This record gives sequence, structure tokens and C-alpha cells, in this order.
Amino acid sequence: MKASSGDQGSPPCFLRFPRPVRVVSGAEAELKCVVLGEPPPVVVWEKGGQQLAASERLSFPADGAEHGLLLTAALPTDAGVYVCRARNAAGEAYAAAAVTVLEPPASDPELQPAERPLPSPGSGEGAPVFLTGPRSQWVLRGAEVVLTCRAGGLPEPTLYWEKDGMALDEVWDSSHFALQPGRAEDGPGASLALRILAARLPDSGVYVCHARNAHGHAQAGALLQVHQPPESPPADPDEAPAPVVEPLKCAPKTFWVNEGKHAKFRCYVMGKPEPEIEWHWEGRPLLPDRRRLMYRDRDGGFVLKVLYCQAKDRGLYVCAARNSAGQTLSAVQLHVKEPRLRFTRPLQDVEGREHGIAVLECKVPNSRIPTAWFREDQRLLPCRKYEQIEEGTVRRLIIHRLKADDDGIYLCEMRGRVRTVANVTVKGPILKRLPRKLDVLEGENAVLLVETLEAGVEGRWSRDGEELPVICQSSSGHMHALVLPGVTREDAGEVTFSLGNSRTTTLLRVKCVKHSPPGPPILAEMFKGHKNTVLLTWKPPEPAPETPFIYRLERQEVGSEDWIQCFSIEKAGAVEVPGDCVPSEGDYRFRICTVSGHGRSPHVVFHGSAHLVPTARLVAGLEDVQVYDGEDAVFSLDLSTIIQGTWFLNGEELKSNEPEGQVEPGALRYRIEQKGLQHRLILHAVKHQDSGALVGFSCPGVQDSAALTIQESPVHILSPQDRVSLTFTTSERVVLTCELSRVDFPATWYKDGQKVEESELLVVKMDGRKHRLILPEAKVQDSGEFECRTEGVSAFFGVTVQDPPVHIVDPREHVFVHAITSECVMLACEVDREDAPVRWYKDGQEVEESDFVVLENEGPHRRLVLPATQPSDGGEFQCVAGDECAYFTVTITDVSSWIVYPSGKVYVAAVRLERVVLTCELCRPWAEVRWTKDGEEVVESPALLLQKEDTVRRLVLPAVQLEDSGEYLCEIDDESASFTVTVTEPPVRIIYPRDEVTLIAVTLECVVLMCELSREDAPVRWYKDGLEVEESEALVLERDGPRCRLVLPAAQPEDGGEFVCDAGDDSAFFTVTVTEPLLVKLVSELTPLTVHEGDDATFRCEVSPPDADVTWLRNGAVVTPGPQVEMAQNGSSRILTLRGCQLGDAGTVTLRAGSTATSARLHVRETELLFLRRLQDVRAEEGQDVCLEVETGRVGAAGAVRWVRGGQPLPHDSRLSMAQDGHIHRLFIHGVILADQGTYGCESHHDRTLARLSVRPRQLRVLRPLEDVTISEGGSATFQLELSQEGVTGEWARGGVQLYPGPKCHIHSDGHRHRLVLNGLGLADSGCVSFTADSLRCAARLIVREVPVTIVRGPHDLEVTEGDTATFECELSQALADVTWEKDGNALTPSPRLRLQALGTRRLLQLRRCGPSDAGTYSCAVGTARAGPVRLTVRERTVAVLSELRSVSAREGDGATFECTVSEVETTGRWELGGRPLRPGARVRIRQEGKKHILVLSELRAEDAGEVRFQAGPAQSLALLEVEALPLQMCRHPPREKTVLVGRRAVLEVTVSRSGGHVCWLREGAELCPGDKYEMRSHGPTHSLVIHDVRPEDQGTYCCQAGQDSTHTRLLVEGN
Repeated sequence: MKASSGDQGSPPCFLRFPRPVRVVSGAEAELKCVVLGEPPPVVVWEKGGQQLAASERLSFPADGAEHGLLLTAALPTDAGVYVCRARNAAGEAYAAAAVTVLEPPASDPELQPAERPLPSPGSGEGAPVFLTGPRSQWVLRGAEVVLTCRAGGLPEPTLYWEKDGMALDEVWDSSHFALQPGRAEDGPGASLALRILAARLPDSGVYVCHARNAHGHAQAGALLQVHQPPESPPADPDEAPAPVVEPLKCAPKTFWVNEGKHAKFRCYVMGKPEPEIEWHWEGRPLLPDRRRLMYRDRDGGFVLKVLYCQAKDRGLYVCAARNSAGQTLSAVQLHVKEPRLRFTRPLQDVEGREHGIAVLECKVPNSRIPTAWFREDQRLLPCRKYEQIEEGTVRRLIIHRLKADDDGIYLCEMRGRVRTVANVTVKGPILKRLPRKLDVLEGENAVLLVETLEAGVEGRWSRDGEELPVICQSSSGHMHALVLPGVTREDAGEVTFSLGNSRTTTLLRVKCVKHSPPGPPILAEMFKGHKNTVLLTWKPPEPAPETPFIYRLERQEVGSEDWIQCFSIEKAGAVEVPGDCVPSEGDYRFRICTVSGHGRSPHVVFHGSAHLVPTARLVAGLEDVQVYDGEDAVFSLDLSTIIQGTWFLNGEELKSNEPEGQVEPGALRYRIEQKGLQHRLILHAVKHQDSGALVGFSCPGVQDSAALTIQESPVHILSPQDRVSLTFTTSERVVLTCELSRVDFPATWYKDGQKVEESELLVVKMDGRKHRLILPEAKVQDSGEFECRTEGVSAFFGVTVQDPPVHIVDPREHVFVHAITSECVMLACEVDREDAPVRWYKDGQEVEESDFVVLENEGPHRRLVLPATQPSDGGEFQCVAGDECAYFTVTITDVSSWIVYPSGKVYVAAVRLERVVLTCELCRPWAEVRWTKDGEEVVESPALLLQKEDTVRRLVLPAVQLEDSGEYLCEIDDESASFTVTVTEPPVRIIYPRDEVTLIAVTLECVVLMCELSREDAPVRWYKDGLEVEESEALVLERDGPRCRLVLPAAQPEDGGEFVCDAGDDSAFFTVTVTEPLLVKLVSELTPLTVHEGDDATFRCEVSPPDADVTWLRNGAVVTPGPQVEMAQNGSSRILTLRGCQLGDAGTVTLRAGSTATSARLHVRETELLFLRRLQDVRAEEGQDVCLEVETGRVGAAGAVRWVRGGQPLPHDSRLSMAQDGHIHRLFIHGVILADQGTYGCESHHDRTLARLSVRPRQLRVLRPLEDVTISEGGSATFQLELSQEGVTGEWARGGVQLYPGPKCHIHSDGHRHRLVLNGLGLADSGCVSFTADSLRCAARLIVREVPVTIVRGPHDLEVTEGDTATFECELSQALADVTWEKDGNALTPSPRLRLQALGTRRLLQLRRCGPSDAGTYSCAVGTARAGPVRLTVRERTVAVLSELRSVSAREGDGATFECTVSEVETTGRWELGGRPLRPGARVRIRQEGKKHILVLSELRAEDAGEVRFQAGPAQSLALLEVEALPLQMCRHPPREKTVLVGRRAVLEVTVSRSGGHVCWLREGAELCPGDKYEMRSHGPTHSLVIHDVRPEDQGTYCCQAGQDSTHTRLLVEGN
């Protein structure tokens, strides 16, 4: 690609490149880029070299410089490279990005036309898509096979077949297969059928159909498996099968493998046609199963792999290869080496149903041997799924909730990798599961097979939970295949086959094939061509890459570390980089690299750099800003590149080096901001007088301006925002406040819609923004709606004035009043205010005063009086005062009856000891009563209580007795209330037993029946079989308080029966059975046992009856339970267990039960004494102690193992000792010598282990090394180390130079210790100190620190005159030291006025031409030492004016010069004009010549007239400047005629001879005024008239008058 720049504008340049996109099929894909150019470029999108057009699924959104491509409902055919191409008159540029569509949806071979995939965007063409894929097949040898596929695409794709990644003609002769293209009438798309005429065993493999056109490539695969036809069985089942292969002519190879390891046999066979391979074992054909894998590797070899070899796998393995040209054989003899330590009982193959359990069990030689369980190569840890149990020597694995993936090989492993192997077969819908994992190289074919129990069932294939396309799935009968041709990294994941609730899973891993990245470009050169461009050239890499590649060009701004991509170019050659391709001005470097699908080459950097400047263009210009008074005004514009610019306000440049500034003192404050491409000017808190200000912006290539308009801010109410409701009580002060947004703005108050009038009772005040309405003493009639109204907005207040609430002081609770007929009743209520009104109510009705009801008021007291009450006057009374009430309940009783309750006779029934209360209620509380019982007056006592409470009278019997029964009377006058009390005994209850009791006894056994009653004195009766019993010698009745017993001292069978204990109201039942005693019998005899030493022996025997007493004997002696002996009973079984049998435990075991006995012999066999942990080789150093250790499988007797050396018993040596600790045997060799080196062994009668002891000579070692030493200059340093041997001679060195004893060096040696002492050390002595002896070297660091510097004499306070020189001086203890001077705590640095000097140990600070700012505190510091602070005082120098200023008169445009002479040369003066300070500029020049100060003003303006002031310190001089104004003249006129379209804006602009001049605009002689129609602008000497929304009636002649000069313009309006 070449991008060039013409004379006009700039070529397109990508500021942001589109990025690659990866989406899921059906999702939305979007590409975005930002491209600039002048003129703005035309952007188009392409794919496959064809320009894309918008459609329903494809659109091209654009926003300014941002362009996009939006693709909805992405399909696999949409994948590819999309190119964004930008063109304009100055050049062309393009950028590309790839769109990847993941996991395309499955294609159904039966798709209807409406369901077929939509064409990809771009001319209706698209990449190939398979409509019908090949189907996997399982056939017998010799059958004909037809594989068919059909693919669609535009243009129509080309189809071809491959087998296992190879072309068909490379595998077969042309006579073996045929390719048949499809016909047009067969359906849409292209089709190609592969016909294999007679299938052979080598034809098995993966067949892939490829479809390719200009837009892409697609592939679909299928599996073909060719099987050998089944052979007929021999006629005689016992006849041995005939050998399948001919006898070997030579001895086979031998292969040894340890038991539990894998054996792998590989046979590489060549031939054409491709030979058929068969594997045989011991003359029988082998078929693949769980432990025998047969496959072909990537190099073409045929492999047989036997997993976890066992002893039964040994034998002769033969690989037989044959084709039509002949036959060949290759054989190997497999030997399986068994370990010494073996499982006592190995694992056995098991079967289980899916969702059931499987149990694997084996036995180890010793219970202490640890084991581990594996499923193939995966270790199994105990969990709910895999339950692992250890019981003695038994190891058990229980697999719960079996599933298809649990089918496989399981191992139990002992120490030393001794294994036992078993197959677990899971019966279920899936017979053959998937492998645990499958590793495939990227680009190869992946095949997964599953066999099901039932034929014709439909399974479901998925990857990571998402269904896989149907086109890669096939089923035939029981077999189901998934073929993934040409896998990529996206195909990796967890692949699952599901059938109902059964499933099997494999982990598909795709390994990437490593490719070398392309080489870098060569001959890269840079040429600086036209201004602001650079030409880059290069050549393609050598050798050229095999895969497609592009060049990637990157840039880097000098001084930066980041490289930014510029272009991606397809062809080598040259590219011209213009300045518009960089974001900001600067020096840029460039580099280039080659990029392909296999990686990126190293970068090649172009030599040199180029200075590039971007051309700025206005992307978004300034706009007029209209704000309210007091708000901030923000002007902003966007440029096409990052560049600095200048802001102007009313023609005056604003300083950009100060982010915040002020135009003039007291004038506008502003802030300048730049963020990337955006520039902003913020004017803070603009005022109304700033309206009409012109804001301008200028930078290279861009100028723009806008106006500022200030509006008077409308008034609004700050508070309250909503209606306010207020409640007051009378006499309270009421204040209503309304706050406005503007100060001192008028507002009017209204009440209920009427304007209020001020008075003593209503006051209106205004305080700034706040308006208040005040009611000093509110009254009830002041209630209403108040409104504060101003400029169309109002605030509303709802005011409610109420009397203060009334409270009832007394009573606070409900009052109950009892009275009798004709009695006077008074109800009283007290309120908190004397004038508070109250209302009286009776039963809800208000009470009115009458002869029968009197209402009284006395101060705060309110009374209701009933002078002569009647029963009808009773009821509920209320005294209501405001919101509170007092309640009274009045009860009137007729005096004709004293007793209110009871009205009749009362009957009371009670049980003895219960509490009885007799209650009588009277009509009056003061009435007296008399209680009698059976006519006699009762006397109060603890057993009889009389109580009185108000109108209630009670007689209480706390614990009633039988004698308390009778008639009780409560008497008053001639009335009485009668109570009849009846007291009875409580019923008798049986507490124990609550349920029926059954007893079984033996003849002559004592039987006791016991019953417990609820009362001690309650009588009982005993019955047997319904007849009451009589006491005798054979039947005794006993009584102990509430307990009753029936005792049979010597029970006989006839005493059995049903017994009843009857207590009147309750009974207890007993069933007694008396039986004859049973004889003890032996149901089973003891059996002899033979166990290994250390195992447990268990004897078992059954006796009858089960509870018979038995005795165990061993060798005639009674056996008692203990740590080694356990006795147990399980029903009728008796069990004796002898733990850890030893040889001495052999003998006779006897069980004696009653008069019978049984015996059995116990034999204990000696256990082999094997070594579990064998000897290990040991390396030791001469003089060390060595321990050799072994562990046996059991604890052997003393002398059971023997230590040997070189096959001979160990000699008697005090340095040798042997020890045994249980299973552990140790040999100790103390202080080994070189002669101890050799082979040592440990032997038992059954095992032997050897190890090598290597002894190396004693080495010199450092016991305590040297340590680093840090000292001060002039001190001494001591180095010490300790060695492992004495008498060692060594050398000391410093900095590599050997040290010898001397005045400053002392060397000492004492046994193991060596010491070096160095005296009088200096800074130059710092370095490395080492000690060397033979091959040993030890070193440490010597650090000599400089003596710290001190300040001997510090500086003193100084006082100087302004303009003089001040000198501070201090003296140090050393000459070579750096001093830091500080002023007011801040470090000082040298400058033209400040000098720092060093004179030996003296340090000087000189301040020239001192000024007031130099006054302060000074200090000096060196290291940690400091001196000061001292003070410098600067006296002000007296200045006098020697020659005063003289006034000057000049004409506008001329210049004026002012001179003033003062008495001092070193004096700074300040000039002012009209009270404003003057600074040097274009029209102002200020200079000083000795004592003379000169001010020169050029190009005077009328507004420059005023007072000129010169001030130097306290002295000043004044003069006047008078400027004679020149007449105002027109410098630039508007056109004589100007044509404007209706509705547009017309602008007339003139330029006058000076800024600040006043102009007047007229239309047809009438002066125009600013408004919505006409806007007058002024910017320096330029004045503009803006006519908004031009209409036909605006046509006419417009005139601008400036002084005596004027100009005219004819405005013509066109359009309707």
C-alpha cells in the first residue's frame, strides 16, 4: 500500500484500527474504526475483494470520523477478513480485521429451503456449508461401502476426499475405489460419493470430505470400521484350535516387565496394497479390550499395549501382516516379573448395575502395610463415592452410585508399587464407554465411539454442556460415533454422550502444532521527502514464508517507550507516511515486522527519525453561548489533532501558560483547559456588563469566534418549594418566610386571595432575598391561605390558629360509683382552664340540666349532681373537655334486697383436702353478715377463714375434711344465702404398675408381685384366675405403706396363672409362668484351626439353650478375657478370639457347657520374616556415626535377623552395636574409618537386603565463619574463624594481597581458632579480608567509615542595606566535606546572586544585591551537624526623586516618552497609567539607564489618556498624558449588495480605524436597536450586524455610520 499527499488536503489516516471479533453463531458482530482526512474520505467495506452493500443483516453506521460495520445474527459463512477502505482526492488507506464465528449451528440433512443458511453479506456469495455429511459405518470385510456428502455455497464449491489425512490415490490403487459426482436433479449444491468396492481391514479409518471455494473451506468426516467375519467353531469343543499363524523360523525376542507395569509392542509394516494386521497371543487372535489396546501411531506403526501386566499375561505375542503379495511375522516373548512381597488375596473382577454399588476386596500380608486405590492412573481418595475400608489385612473399596464412567480398571497398590488389578464392569444402557481423555494434535481428526445395549437408540453428544452439530454424529445399530475432522483449539473441552439418565464423558485435549514465525523484512530504509512526509522502503524476507503474511508498520515518538501500530500492508515496497498519521507534533521513529498465522518476526527499525506535524482541522467549532447572570460560560471546540492554540477575549490574548487567570484586576476570571482533541475556555461568574463579549480561538490552520450573551436571570422561589401547612395556638407569634433567588426583588403577600395590609397585627418585612409576614399575636380569625407572589411564581402557606387544648386534671382513671335508691350522687371533674367548656354525656347522649340532673361550674371544677337517684339513673357517664374524656360508671341498687349474690341455694361438692370458697355479694360495702354451719355460728380458725372485701363476703376452708360437710348460711337482717357442702374421700389409684406385667420363672424360684397405691390406707384384694387368694406357706401377702406384695417363695408349675391386685377403683394385672429347667446341649462342635503367626484365631460353637453358662479352656486351663483374648455371645453362638497368635499359643481349645464339652486343636505356623523397608546406600565422612536400618513385616525373635559385611558375619568391634525396636532393626557404626567401607547386609531365614557404605576422607570445614566488621577511621578490626581440624596453616589476605605480621597486623592461631587483628585503619583499607587453607576459603567484609564532620565555628546574625552583599561564614573540622545552606528551612542552590565558596575548612555563603525578600533565617548543615539559625536583616534604602516627570500631549497614533531620575542606581521602579500597572509589550517599552527610568508609549489611543505614575520605594512622581483623538474612519466596507435566502442569517461586517469606536446601524434611514431580530457585535475594530431569520420584508438598504464616515449595503432576499 502507498499513501501519498497532494498539494491540497491530506490523505486518509486511521486513528483507530478495527479489532478482530469472535462471536457465537447467532450473535451480533461489530467492527469500528476512526479515520480522518481532508477532504473527509469516503469509506467502504469489503470482503473477499468485493464491496459490501447494506442489507437486512448488514449495516454501516457512521458518526463523524467513526465508521462501523454491524452484522446481526452472525452465521459461520460470515466468518472471514473484512477490509475498511477510505479514499479521498489526496490518497487512500485501508485496515482489516477478522470476524470469527464460533460453534456454527447444526445442519439438518432434511433442511427445507426456508431453513437453509442465509447467504453471507457481499454480492450474495458465501463460503461452503455442508447440507449432507457422510455417515459412519461398521461393515464386514469384503462388503461394498458408499460414503456421500453434499455441500452448498456460491460459487459452487469443489469437493474431494481424504483418508486419515492422506489423498486416496496415495493410499489405494485406482481399482479399489471410485468417485461419483452428484447430479443437479439430486438437489441443490455439489455432491461427491466415495465408493469402496471391497472393504479390507486396512480400510478402517476416518474419511473426510472437503468443500472449498473462493470464500472459504469446510469439512465433514465419518468413521469406517471393517471387521473380520466370524469364524465357525470347531466340531469338537475339546479340540484345541488350529494355529492361526505359521510357526516361527527363529527364536523370538524376549521382553521383561514388572508386574503391574505396561508392556508396549510396536510393529512397523510397509506394503501395497496396505497390509492387514492381526495380533496373536499363544497362537490365538487377540481382540481389543480394557487392558489390551490396539492402535496405529502418528508414524504409521501398529501398536499393541498391554496395561498393568499380570502373571497370566506372559506368553508369545505375534504381529502378523498380510496382503495380496504375501505375509510376514514378528514375535516377542513376554515375561512378567513377580515381586517378592505379594498380595495374600488379589482383587477379582466384579460386575455391577448402573446406580448400584461395586465392592473390590483384597488382602495384604501384614495389617500395617499401607495401600492406595487407583482407577487406572487416577488415585482415588476416600469420599462418599469411593468408600475405603481397612479391617486387619483386608482392604475393601466400595464404589457407590455406579455410572458408565466407573467402568474400567482398578488397582490396589502396596509399598514398592506392588499392585493387584481387577476389571469393574458396569451394566447399563452404555456397554462401551468413552476413554477418560483423548489427546489430538491440532489439525488431526478426533473420533469418539460408544456402544449401547440396545440397537437403534438415539443418544445426545455435547461439549461443555452445548449440543454438537448433527453433521458430525453417526449411529448404526449398537454403535454411535462422533467424528471431528481437523480439530482446532476451540474443539477442546469435555465431550459427553448421554442416553437417558446414563452418560459417559471424556476430556478432549487439542495440542497445538508449533510453527516457526516468518522472517523479518530486509533492506529497510527511510527517505525524508516532501515537507511533513517520510518515505519508508523495504524488501520481503528471505526465504519467503510458506503461509500468507502481512507487514505491520509501527511508530514511536522519540523520548517515549510505546510503539503504536500505523498500517498493515500486504505487499512489500514503499509507504509514504504523512504528518496527518501522527496524533501530535514531534520526532518519530518507525519499525516494521512480518506477521502470519504462525506468529510475528523480529522488528526491523528504520535508521533515523522524522519530524512530523499533524494538520489541524475544525471538527466541531465554537458556538455562541447564552447564560444567565452569575453563571459560568463555557466555550469549546474539537480539532482533528492534538495541537496548542490561543484564546482571545475581545481581541486580547489570554495567557495559556496559566490555567487560571484574570483579564484585568476586578474583571473576568477564566480557566483554559485542553483534553486531547478538545479545547475549552471557561469564563467564571459572568456579569451582565460582560454581555456581547467576543471569544476567539486561533491555531495553525484554524480560526474561529463566538459571542457571549448574558440574560437577566429569572426570579424563582428557593424556599419553600411546596405548599407549607402550619398550625399555631392563639397568642403565638407567627412568621412566614419566603426566599427568592434574587436580592431585593419585590414580592406581594395575599391572604385568601386578598392583598394584605400592614398594621400592628400584621407586619411585612424584606431582608435581601427573604420576605417575611409576621403575626405578633395570632388569633383564631387569622387562619387561612397565605400567598407570597412575585413575577408569576408563588409560595403558599396554610395557617391554622386554634385555641390551646383543654386537659382534664382529675380524674385520670375510670370511676365506679355505687349508690342506693334516693341517695345523692355527685360526679366531679377538674380541668386545667377555668373558662374551658365541657359537655356531659350519659350512655352516649348529651345530658341536659333538669330537676333530676344539676350541672355546676366552680372555677376549674365541673360537677354533675343527681339529687335523688333511682335505679334508672344508673349507667355510663362521660365528661368531655376538648379531646379528653373522664369516665364514670354509676350503679343504683334498690334497698329492698341486701344480698345481690347468690339469689338461690348453692351446692358445693369437694374432695378431702381441697380448698373450698363460699362467696356472698351485698349491695352495700358497710353491711355486716353472720356465717353459720348447721345452725351454729362458725368461729374463725386456721381451718376456717372469714374474709371481707368491699361488698363481697367469703368463707374459706383451706383444706376441707369429711367433717366439714353440712349447710352453711350467710345471714343479714332477715335475709340469708344458703350453701350445702359435701366432702368425699378421693378415689384410690394404682401408681405402679401401669401396664400388665408378665413373669417367667423356673421351678422353685421365688416370685414377687408388687403393687403401689395412691393411698397408704386403701384396702386391696388379690385374685388368681378370678378367685380371691388366701394366704398360706406357699403364698404370702405383705403390706408396706402404699406398697402391697404377693410372694411365692418356691414357685411350682401349678402356681402359674393370671394374678390381679384389685383396689376398688383400679386394678393391676400380672401373668406368671413357671417352667421346668432345660438341659444344656451342644448344637455345633468346635473345629480345628491353622493360622499364621501374628494372625487372629477365632473358635465358634453353638449351645442350647442360648443363655446356658459355658466355660472356655486352653490346654486344660480356664481362659479369662484380656488384651489377647476376647469372648463374645451372639444368640446361641459362643465365640473365642485369640489375637496375634504366636508359636507358643498352639494347643487344645475346649468349651464346657454343663455336663458336655467339645475340643479342637489350634496350629500356629511360623510367618515368613520379610523386609518391608530395605537397606539404603549410605555415604559418610570419616569419623561420623552411621546407622543402617531395616523394617520387617513382623516382630522377630532375638537373633531372627543377622548382620553381615561382604557376606561374612560382622567382626567383634566396640564401634559396632545392634539394636531392635519392634519391627525396626538397626546397626550402628561409631566413628567410621576408611576401612569400614564395603557392602553390608541384613538376613533372615526368608529374606535378604544389601546396601553400600561409602566413606570419604575427613574434609576441612568452617565451624564458625568470618563475620563482616564495620569500624570508624583510625580504629582496629578483629577477624576470627573456627575450623573443624587443629593445626591447620592458612594465609590471611586483604583485597587479594597476602598479609604478614607487622606493627599494624597481628596474626594468631590457637587450636581450632584463627584470629587477625588490624590496627590504625584508614578509609583506603576497606575491602575483602579472606583466610585460605588448602581448598578452603572464607571471606568477610571490612568497612572503614569516615569520622563524622563537625562544625567548629558557626555563622552570626547580619544586618545589611538593601542592594549590598551579605556574607555568612562557618568553619568545619575537615576540609573535604560538603555543606548545605538553608533559608527558612529550604535548601539554597547557586545562582548569579547567590555564591557558595569553600576555602579549606571555611565555607562561605554570599548574597549579592540583597533585597527585602532575602531577609530571614539562615542555617548550615553537614551530615548530622547543624549550625544556626542566624538572622539576616535587610534595611530599606532611602530613595528620592531627583528629576520629576513632565506631562505630555500627543495625537492619536503618535508616541509619548516619560523620564524620571532617582537618587539610587540599584532601585526598581513601577509604572502605572490611569491606575493600571504597565508591563512591557508591543506598545509599551520600559528601560533603565543608571538612575534614569524611561517609559515609551507608542501608537497612542484615545483611551490611553490619563495620569502617569512612577514609583520607586516610597518616592513617586506624577504626570498627565493627553491624547488628541483622530476622526473615526471606515477601513473595510461591506459589499454593496448581499443576497440571503429566506430563513437564513445575514451578517454585515465593517472595520473602522481604531478599536473602541462607536458605530450606528440604520435601515432605510431608521436606527436599529438590538433585540431578537437584530444583534450588534464588536470585536476590536470590527463591528457586525447580525439579522436573524431573514424575511422578504427585511429587504432594503442598510447603513453603518462611524463618526463622519458611512457605508451602505443593499440586502436582497430570495426564496419564499
